Formats: sequence, structure tokens, C-alpha cells
Amino acid sequence: MPKPPPSDKGAGEPTDPTLETGFDEIPADAAPSKEAQWAEATDTVTKPLGVRELSSLDEGDDMPPSRPPRRASHAVQIGAVAAVVLALLGAALLYRAHHRRQVLEKGLARAREFIRSDTYAGYRAAAQVLEPLVPIDSLEAGSLRAFALAMLATDYRDEQAGQAAEALLVEPERATEVPAAANVAHAVLAMGRREAGTAATYAARQGGGAWAAVVQGRLALLAGNPSGALEPVGEALAADPKLPAALAVQGDALRRSRNHDASRQAYLAALEGSPSHPRASFGMAKLALSGKAKPEEAIPPLRRLLSDRDGTPSNERARAALYLAALLGRAGDRAGAQKAIEGADLSGPDRAWLEKAVAEEELSRTGFRVVDGAPAALLSASDDDPYEPPPPPPLEPPKAPEKKAVPKKTTAKAKTQTKKAPAKSSKQKKPASKSKSTSKKKPPAQ
Repeated sequence: MPKPPPSDKGAGEPTDPTLETGFDEIPADAAPSKEAQWAEATDTVTKPLGVRELSSLDEGDDMPPSRPPRRASHAVQIGAVAAVVLALLGAALLYRAHHRRQVLEKGLARAREFIRSDTYAGYRAAAQVLEPLVPIDSLEAGSLRAFALAMLATDYRDEQAGQAAEALLVEPERATEVPAAANVAHAVLAMGRREAGTAATYAARQGGGAWAAVVQGRLALLAGNPSGALEPVGEALAADPKLPAALAVQGDALRRSRNHDASRQAYLAALEGSPSHPRASFGMAKLALSGKAKPEEAIPPLRRLLSDRDGTPSNERARAALYLAALLGRAGDRAGAQKAIEGADLSGPDRAWLEKAVAEEELSRTGFRVVDGAPAALLSASDDDPYEPPPPPPLEPPKAPEKKAVPKKTTAKAKTQTKKAPAKSSKQKKPASKSKSTSKKKPPAQ
């Protein structure tokens, strides 16, 4: 810095040390100690920026703050926080999507297991499991739920289930690739309406799998072609060898084709996979009534159906009561047969028909025969054998015409004998006449 001009004061007056050292230099005795410097540094670090600024203003310090505010650092912090939040949201969405997919897969697998039993309780449970999954996946879950509801409508006459199935099939039908379960559901609904052509068309679509083949087999049975049902059912069993629905339909086709041994094996395999399967239970009962299976094999599944009031509808329980009472009646268990009839919980005309049908089945010695005239409330899609009128009674050999009684011819000798009889009586009278005549004769002439 430039030196100030010389002072006008005398030489004897004391001089200002700053004049010699300059304004930028601090005398040695005026320099702060190390303790003061450490305190100042500590104060600068520990105090926030705003506190340091206020303290400097309070002390009359006109110098600007040592650290000006950094606005750029706040923006960077906000950006970092936003990035972290977005990352967390993305991770949460990924986890949620993964979790939903896991829930969907588990729900679909569980529903398929319920459907596999091919029973009323199984289809109802599957529909309940799939209901909350339809908003997640309206194609796959919606189609599978529509199939379960379609089976409830067709086999167990649940009209509301049929309407719900139709509504669920609207969106899958609009998809680029229609799920296989949707096609099978359409086929089942058409089969329930007795639209065989429409049902066969949907069941024959590519990718239908084992269930579509089962529907084709059932359509052949309804058409009265048991041998034609064996081929599609065989395809179903090739894809799933232990599917109870396919085994039961195979058993029906074999039984109606008079292959009783193979039919019995198919029914037993179906009951092993689904102990309360209605079609297999009724089929075993028909074999037992025909003498082609043991009653001990047919009675247990019938008892299970009859006692399951929550999981078996009333018409299925009534059919089970019919065959169970007939088998017990033939075995001489009259009390058991009556108990089976009462277990069906029927009254009025339905009860009257059941008692009549049990009597006919029990007394029939020519094998199983469908009893005609069942009320609508007792019809069952699982017991769809066609009615066959009983054979006419055997013709009796024609009787020989009765011979009319012809009077016996009399011989000539008999005629003479008959004529001589009155002559004898006349001769017996002659002596009397002779005596009279002799008495009247004239005496001889002398």
C-alpha cells in the first residue's frame, strides 16, 4: 500500500506503528494466540451459517459472511431425494406386480385342483377362489371361472351360474387368442341347452385339451353312440391318465357296450381320484345291480353322496338313495333300504316315485333297468342312461283248440239190444194175454 504523507507533528511525538508496517500487517503483540484461533475455527464449524451471520452482525462486523448460501446444493439434494423416491416407487410397483402374479398363479392352480374332482362341491369352490382373481386377469382367470360356472349350470341346473358364465365369456371372446377354457365353457353351456352341433364345434377347437375331449365323449353318449365316445375319451386319458371325469365317461361307454370288466376298472380308478364322483358312483351301482360287480364296491360311494348334504345337491342325493335302497333291499336289509329312502329328504310325488323306483329295481332280476317317469327335480346329468322299455314277456306256445264233445256212435248190435229190450217186456205180458185168450177159447168139439 502507498505510505501516508509525512505528519506535521514534531519529531518528539510518538509515532503510529502502522505508519511503518502498513495497514495489512498486524503487529506481533496484536496477533491472536493459538487458543483464540482454535476457538474461532471451532466456532465457525459448529455454528450454523445463519447463527454465524447474526453473531457477526451483533458484534458490528461489516464483513460479509465467510460462506455464502449455496442454492445449487439444495437443488442437487432435492433431485437426489426425488430419484430415491422414484426408485422406491418403481421397486414397490415391481414387487406388487410380482406378488399379484404369484397370487394369480397360486389361485389358478388351486382352482384347477377343485375342478379336477368333477363334483358339485369342487366346481363351487373353484368359482369362489377365482372370483377375486378375475379383475387381475380377466382372460385366463375369467375363462376358467366361466368353465366352473358352466358345469354348475349344465350338470346341476344352476341358472344363475349359467348367466354369470355367459357374462364372463364376453371379454375372452374379443381377445386375439381365445383361451382354451373359454371354448370349453361355451361347449358345456351348449351341451346343457341340448345344442349338440354348437357344443361339438366349440369342443373341437384347437387347444381344448382333456376337458374338451371329455365333452366330446359325453356328447357321443347323449347321442346313443357309446362306442363313439371311446375315442375322444381315450385322447383325454392320454393327456391326463387319472382324470376322474374322463375315467367315468369311459366307464359308462364300456358298460353300455357290454364290456363290464373294463367298465368296472374305469369306475374304480375314477373313484380313487374323486371318492364322491357321481357318475362313477352310479355306474358302479348299475354294475352291481346287474350282477357284474360286488355290492360292497358300490355301496360306500353311494353312502358318501347321500350323507353329503352340503356338497351334493338334492337330485344327486335322490339318485344315490335309489340305487342304495335297491341294493340293500336285494340283500334283505329292509331297514337299511327304508333309511336310505328317508335320507333323500323327499316328500309328495317325488317321494312316491322314489319308493316305486326302488321296488322296481329291487325286484328286477334281469339286471339294471332305467325306471321311467322320474320327476324333473330328480333328473341328473350324471345318470343319463337312456330309457329302454322292458322286453315283452316270452310268447307262450299256442294252445291246441278244444275238441267239441261228439256223441258216440252206436253199433248195430247195440241197436238190436236196445230194440230187444222193449220186446222182452211185451213178451212178459203175453202170457197174461194168452191166459186170457185160453180162457176164452171154445171147448173142443166132442
